[in-house]
Amino acid sequence: MDFPARGIRAVDGVDLEVRAGEQVVLLGRSGAGKTTLLRALLGGVPAATGSVRIGGRNPWGSPAEVRALRRSTGVIRQGNDLVLGVSARLNALMGTASQWRLRDWVTALRGRVPAAYAERLAALADHHGIADALDARVHELSGGQRQRVALCRALLPGPTLLLADEPTSGLDPAAAQTVVAALRATEGVTLVVATHDLGVARAFPRTVALREGAVVYDGPDFDARIAERVYGVPA
Repeated sequence: MDFPARGIRAVDGVDLEVRAGEQVVLLGRSGAGKTTLLRALLGGVPAATGSVRIGGRNPWGSPAEVRALRRSTGVIRQGNDLVLGVSARLNALMGTASQWRLRDWVTALRGRVPAAYAERLAALADHHGIADALDARVHELSGGQRQRVALCRALLPGPTLLLADEPTSGLDPAAAQTVVAALRATEGVTLVVATHDLGVARAFPRTVALREGAVVYDGPDFDARIAERVYGVPA
């Protein structure tokens, strides 16, 4: 993926395969190409050469193909994009908003979960430890709780692929550990997490490390020697 106007090749010759149901971390310092690679999976950045396929589909294919991919992909963006002044429940429900009918919106704005999503939201909130926080406004929640609301929002439509960009950014170590545990506990979803945090990488079974857009490591057992190759300084 190139940005010719700035003379930048953000992702350079990456050959990567992620199996269905696998949990993978993209690790690297700022500017290593992690977010660009995630954006390519979303169809937001076209590849200058090569190709991207998700479940056999092309992120830059026909409109129907693109719509199908977006429906099957959940996203947690850096900063989580939650609406602070409304409840965690309504924020989580927004993950399914494209599927709502008018009466679903009316029901939600009156403080009730549309019946089609109530059971699944309750199960997700319980699974990720925020069942007692759903009726609180987002600005009243801790950073870790907010990220778990964002996780529930991404999972509520039932995606097969979940992309998370720096999900522990700005969190204290305890909250970060809680969020990582929640991500690891996702079931039946292929998970790709971008991070610069070595602690996050060590919690996952596979690390794909990027430096200047190229893969410098791909495998388990990430250690200090590999970290030095990624960051260019002793770990």
